Amino acid sequence: MKAAREFVSDMAEHISMPEVYVAIRKLLLNYDTSIDDFVEVVESDSMLAVRVMRIAQSQYFGFPRKCESLYQAISLIGLMQLHDLMLGSLCMRSFSAIPEEVLNLGDFWRYNVQCGIAARTIGQFSKTDSHHVFFTLGLLHEIGHAAMFLKQPEASLRALDDSLSQRLSLAAAEREYLGFDYGQLGSELMQLWHLPPVYQQVAACHLEPERARPEFRPAVNVVYLAHQFCQDPRAGQHRELFKRCIDDIPQFSRLPENIDEILVEEIATHTDAVLGLLWPRGAQNLDVGQRARPDA
Repeated sequence: MKAAREFVSDMAEHISMPEVYVAIRKLLLNYDTSIDDFVEVVESDSMLAVRVMRIAQSQYFGFPRKCESLYQAISLIGLMQLHDLMLGSLCMRSFSAIPEEVLNLGDFWRYNVQCGIAARTIGQFSKTDSHHVFFTLGLLHEIGHAAMFLKQPEASLRALDDSLSQRLSLAAAEREYLGFDYGQLGSELMQLWHLPPVYQQVAACHLEPERARPEFRPAVNVVYLAHQFCQDPRAGQHRELFKRCIDDIPQFSRLPENIDEILVEEIATHTDAVLGLLWPRGAQNLDVGQRARPDA
């Protein structure tokens, strides 16, 4: 969409991904690279290197045996999962300058970590291919909101307040004030960063998965379900939604009837630890602020 594309273009120099991410992307596209090449790139960013080691040894992302070097950590995590987890952490870093009075980033990212955990769990139980990527897809599906609040905080806050006071969908209020919604903006941001098309489709279509291109609809469906659940992550609140999805969407036929209870447990068990792993040094503290995250 033109308005969203222009919005992203105007702030491109302020939200570009760090050089370390660009270098990792280049390595992934080169079939002649080795683990040592990835180690060299990650070591160039000391904070990222420490984070990769912590991720590899974490309960949620880790593996049965300990790793004592960055080489072992990257080998255990795997190159594509390394890309996805590094992407999430670096995105947090890129948007860490939003003032707390505008948007409480701790609250915003806590919600998105919960969506990542829910999406990964749904992907696992539905036996969807490459379920590891769903954590990052869920984590970044609302990244458009971060860009909005960074560049146009006043209009973004007006849209949020109107959606709450007038019971409008936030996406509709954003289109009225800004000419686009957070999903459209997120998709343009993914294109700016040259992320795989699945990221763009999830950002653009997670509210209406039927709009997604057929080849990406399974991934969009997973994030749609995770997003809907995390709007009110309590067992029983979305029982009818899950039943409808299990009945109507073949990929969800393997989901257990108590999937909502499983999601509640996974989110309660892992949210704080995962958020602590990814949270950038020097960002706002993790206390939940008075202004909650935007609701779709």
